[in-house]
Amino acid sequence: MGKLKKKLVLTFNYYGLSVSKVTRKQMDLADAHENNPTVVSGLSPAPSAVINQINALNDLVMQRDVLKAQLKGLTTQIHEDSEAITDIIMDQWRPQAQTAIGDDESKAVLLGWGVKGIITGHTPVTVAEAKAEATNPLITGININVHGQHTLDIVNNISGKRAVPPGVSRTDIYGYTGTAGVAIDSFAELISLGGVYLGQANRGKFINHISGNTGKTVYYIAVYIDKKTKKPMAQSPVINAIIN
Repeated sequence: MGKLKKKLVLTFNYYGLSVSKVTRKQMDLADAHENNPTVVSGLSPAPSAVINQINALNDLVMQRDVLKAQLKGLTTQIHEDSEAITDIIMDQWRPQAQTAIGDDESKAVLLGWGVKGIITGHTPVTVAEAKAEATNPLITGININVHGQHTLDIVNNISGKRAVPPGVSRTDIYGYTGTAGVAIDSFAELISLGGVYLGQANRGKFINHISGNTGKTVYYIAVYIDKKTKKPMAQSPVINAIIN
């Protein structure tokens, strides 16, 4: 009886790796082909071209890291400046205004102050709901480490919190599965391509259980649903992840 010959099947083994680790594997493989051109002759695209693409990608990663550092610095500065302004209002303005206004409640309201036990000074619900229309959900990340599963993290783009703003009843998740590199800029475009409703986020989390389509890309949009009209009122930027 003849001996069975095992078939050699090439793999790249990039599932579950971070972008930086995938890029390192890409460069190692491209370098190996570049340094051993006779093993696979006439490779197309040429290894040199792919190496140029990887170097360009690394430049983008470096730019992103610089921007992230700048963003972190700006966020810290924003909080510090906000606290400094609040200190001025509370420690300097309030005593002066208290002396000038006395017991005249109408002047307190006119100037935007709260009155202890009477006027809270909080934004009315109608105004808060109007402000909600200027905010949108934001998918901050997708965990792809579990086979056949994507876990989405969703926050509000202004508050940074998982809770939906006033005037919003829930966050719905829609998705479209296709190839990498599809340009989708809006909820309407995703639906026109065949995107479907996947479910509702729960406390800023959504888990999409995926059957098949390994290697394809899922494009996600989170959508705020208006509490009164029950219709979409704001969407997140599109974010995508590969199916492993």
